Amino acid sequence: MKQHPHKKLYAALVTALCAASFAAQADETYKIYGKARASVDFTDDGSDNVTNVSSNSSRLGFKGSEDLGNGLRALFQFETLVSLDGEESTLFASARNSYVGLAGGFGTLVLGVTDNPYKLATGKLDNWGDSMGDFNAIIGSISTTKTPFNERDPNSINYWSPKMSGFQLLAAFRPDETGGVKRDRYSVNATYENGPYYASVAYEKHDNDTTDGAGGNDTDGLTVGLSYLFNQDKTKLGLVYESLSEDKIASAFDRDAWYLALSHKMGSNTLKIAYAQADDNDSASNTGADWFVAGLAHKMGKRTELYALYANTNNDSGAKYGLGTGGSSGAATNATAGKDLSTFSIGINHNF
Repeated sequence: MKQHPHKKLYAALVTALCAASFAAQADETYKIYGKARASVDFTDDGSDNVTNVSSNSSRLGFKGSEDLGNGLRALFQFETLVSLDGEESTLFASARNSYVGLAGGFGTLVLGVTDNPYKLATGKLDNWGDSMGDFNAIIGSISTTKTPFNERDPNSINYWSPKMSGFQLLAAFRPDETGGVKRDRYSVNATYENGPYYASVAYEKHDNDTTDGAGGNDTDGLTVGLSYLFNQDKTKLGLVYESLSEDKIASAFDRDAWYLALSHKMGSNTLKIAYAQADDNDSASNTGADWFVAGLAHKMGKRTELYALYANTNNDSGAKYGLGTGGSSGAATNATAGKDLSTFSIGINHNF
């Protein structure tokens, strides 16, 4: 049979497009990526038993760079939260890490919305991140509500230094952008990563803070993180300490907390357990909480994971700590002091 005269042209064009696409990806000129994360959560919120189909910080992103010569690159990233369970009015619910900037021998400078250095300092130590077992139930929270520490900051100017012998410095400034009393925010961290060792320290300050129980004074956060990978890279131990404070007065904002996590790989399965404790704040007794999570994650392929976990928050009589993270539609808040919360969650994660 005689071949259509355009078939060779079509075949050559498709081949050329595929080759160009591959070359662009190989040069990291651009990339489409995402994380689809959903779970079924059976939660006792202290008042009722609720079953949720939850989207756990599912996201879609685009990022890329351009070589400007002389060791300088322009870079960008656009990332959005995806309402995988349809809880939001739109599929693409809100902005996540999105920025534009320049990178070179001096490091990287970007403008936009990004995870702040305080959050990045200990994020990798959260062994059940983006799930109902997220450590943000305690870390970055106080007895009445979640604090604006351990967050993703909009309108920010960010500098990330080059890594030198395992050390790196990150700094961010978020201007208030309004008149009157200035409520600027500053965040900085220093990290060290070398083989099985990881260590971090971070500090953040909010000028004239009036959010989440703060009384209009400056507020400060200090966090320290440590982890060690051993047993032929099968076992990881992590520790986080955090101290929040409000200047001039003793308030509900003043409290210390710590978090301990253990992960152990067994073939395609990983056992993960963690415990955290929040101490009483400086203004009232019985405002602390104990928190615990344990579960098993099963790797089905390079990009797909199934898991099951149980998490519990045990509140003192004057405490209102919850469960889950702000990016989870199944996160449970606690409206009544002293009530305990628990959940059994079965989930699937797929990365691309």
